[in-house]
Amino acid sequence: MPYQLRPAEKSDLGRLQFFINTQSYLHRHLDWRDCLEWLGYPAFYLLEEEGRLLAALDCTPEPSTVAWLRLFGVSPSISPDKAFQILLSTAAQSLSQMTPKPTLVSLALRDWYEALLVRNGFKLHQEIVVFQYDQSPPDPLAVDECLTLRPMLPEDLASVTEVDHLSFEPIWQLSQDDLTHAYRRSAYTTVLEMGGEIVGYQMSSNNGFYAHLSRLAVHPKVQRRRLGYRLVQDLLYHFLHSPLCWGVTLNTQHDNHASVALYHAIGFQETGERFPVYICEY
Repeated sequence: MPYQLRPAEKSDLGRLQFFINTQSYLHRHLDWRDCLEWLGYPAFYLLEEEGRLLAALDCTPEPSTVAWLRLFGVSPSISPDKAFQILLSTAAQSLSQMTPKPTLVSLALRDWYEALLVRNGFKLHQEIVVFQYDQSPPDPLAVDECLTLRPMLPEDLASVTEVDHLSFEPIWQLSQDDLTHAYRRSAYTTVLEMGGEIVGYQMSSNNGFYAHLSRLAVHPKVQRRRLGYRLVQDLLYHFLHSPLCWGVTLNTQHDNHASVALYHAIGFQETGERFPVYICEY
């Protein structure tokens, strides 16, 4: 009997939860949302045989310009390459009919998955570098009187989204909906205002004994004025004055030279961990 391929539906939630928790070959994108929150969206497909779930793949675009491979899981009953090729070709066909046509991207967190991407035509785009800070907070910077650092509010998210899109290349931009999810799940969020206009922001989470700087952006028109340093210094002060926080981690792209230089200047150290990012032409 041939394989059955169909879109994933919200009614598949229970069996997909079990499937994800029992598979050795599983890729889940690092995201603010659980991968199963995308059930019912375009580009989320299941592969079955006689009612048995063999594999699942999701690359729902959000925002519309980029489709991250958010989930790929495969059972031992089928080869990973075969399942990947069947599911990805169908998902890519769905993506190609969208306007704009989104860029198909994947983060490779495990060796088997990176090898799978390479065998199936994905090309290395850049690497994610992991940094860690476990010293005392740096001294505060002298700040221009016209600059205000304050907590982020829900009504700031439209302006934050604008700064985000001006600061990042398209594959790293977040939609306002994604930034709203990030805001709600963050432990500490701040914005920088200049002349009443938001020109920078950061969002940080708290994971056990380490905080994590999840998002940092400064408007291009005021970059190279150490505003990013000011945001980072403030969050380091916020977290590291707690005896329950041992340090702060963050990730950035290896070719984002301004960010890499900023984090080195503040005192962050590279951990040696790097995670490749791949793009597929389809």
